[in-house]
Amino acid sequence: MNRKDFITTSALAISGFYFLQSDLLKAAERNVNIKKETIDAPIVIIGSGYGGAVSALRLCEAGKKVVMLEMGLNWEKAGIPYSNLLKPGKSSAWLKKKSIAPFMNIFSLTPFTGTLDRLDFENIKIWVGRGVGGGSLVNGGMAVTPKKNYFSEVFPELDAEKFYSYYFPLVQEELKVNVINENFLKECPYYQFTRVGEEEAHKAGFKTIRVPNVYDFKYMEKEFKNEVPRSALNTEVIYGNNHGKNSLDKTYLKKALETGNLEILDLHHVQSIRLNKDTTYTLNTNQIDTSGNVTAEKIFNCKKLILSAGTMGTLQLLMRSNAENSLPIHEKIGKNWGNNGNFMTGRNWVKPFSGGTGSKQSTIPVGGIDNWDDKEHTFFTEIAPLPMGMDVATALYLLINRVDKKGEVIYNKTNRSLTLHWDNSHTAKMKENAQYFVRKMNKANGGTRSHFLFNNGFGADICYHPLGGCVLGESTNEFGKLKHHENLYVLDGSLIPGTIGVNPFVTITAIAEYCIENLIKQNEFA
Repeated sequence: MNRKDFITTSALAISGFYFLQSDLLKAAERNVNIKKETIDAPIVIIGSGYGGAVSALRLCEAGKKVVMLEMGLNWEKAGIPYSNLLKPGKSSAWLKKKSIAPFMNIFSLTPFTGTLDRLDFENIKIWVGRGVGGGSLVNGGMAVTPKKNYFSEVFPELDAEKFYSYYFPLVQEELKVNVINENFLKECPYYQFTRVGEEEAHKAGFKTIRVPNVYDFKYMEKEFKNEVPRSALNTEVIYGNNHGKNSLDKTYLKKALETGNLEILDLHHVQSIRLNKDTTYTLNTNQIDTSGNVTAEKIFNCKKLILSAGTMGTLQLLMRSNAENSLPIHEKIGKNWGNNGNFMTGRNWVKPFSGGTGSKQSTIPVGGIDNWDDKEHTFFTEIAPLPMGMDVATALYLLINRVDKKGEVIYNKTNRSLTLHWDNSHTAKMKENAQYFVRKMNKANGGTRSHFLFNNGFGADICYHPLGGCVLGESTNEFGKLKHHENLYVLDGSLIPGTIGVNPFVTITAIAEYCIENLIKQNEFA
């Protein structure tokens, strides 16, 4: 080696060592700065969605002290406003560099612990909520009670009469469910898409129904008159609603906090669960900041543990803990998973020369098409908004179908994540129903299938309602107590075997009410 090459090589080696040493020092400094803490709590609930919120309220009312761990942000406490669909900001995505809405993702983002997350699997994408209030922060608020005969088919062991006379009415009251005023609906220009959707459905021979919602329609009437700040009429929904919407932080969780018995710790991401010899549990938990950096490592020791992390979160925790900590899980964990029959489609050239679907659209859906009694093509369809800021003469629909072929969730030890066995065979009948629906609508009203929204006009890979994998009465006892455990309970959408026929949060909430009521009666939390 000549002198010049020797000097160059030596300089590069020295500089490389310097930067390596610098990186190692920075990493060491980060590890030193990460706080470590051990906390004892009698009852811990993981997740603040519907099941967790119900459990917290009823336990707190019974005088129990409860600690709730939520991986997302407490938005109300943080004082950060939610962003709208046309101007995505901090609340629009969970630690992503680009927006993750079902379509039109042209917006760059600075990673932040936003309200909406998307889990990408080989043949399906699943959207979930992040934050205190879980999925209630990002859904359209459609508070639909399932068909009684289908509820009985899905849950043959449950007393349907009791649910429809007591639990569903209880849930509707607690969630502050209400119905839009028909005169307001007829006159409000923001609901032209609903009026057109219902008119065209009737012309095609379909039956429509009015869909209740947790959004306060009295507030909406005031926002239309510009008497209060706008929210639903300002394209706010999947990134959170600043006003008007009765999400869980304003209903169940608010009441639970008022008892003085609930402590909610946000930005606390539980990594794994360990069962101790005395049947208590140890939770390895990372506290993070709004950029996703770990700021503390906490160990929670609890006597009673309720998993309400949402279908995918609960399955991830159970399966990872089984793989890494030998947590006992039942053989049916991961089985009977479904997308609740979610299948999206749309139509173009919808009344293009007579106002279309409207340049301004409320983000809160209030109309549905009920084709559930058709034995050949069984589905419920949400007449969904598409608030693009202009009239695109396009109708958007979310079909909710039966799920006769269930999928399965398994755990991949190599990358420490879930794998979902779900392919086109699971959605073939759903696609057939969507084709039937669109063709019938177009034949009666004109229009074409909307190719630009999805893959050739069919959104088979879109899922908002993951259900199952820890089914009530299969992986758990009749009240959600996990089999092989004395002090571990599951209360969320994973209890429902893949399908309920409508938007599921009313059913999830009602089942949680039923389960926690009976668990308390049995002195499970004594």
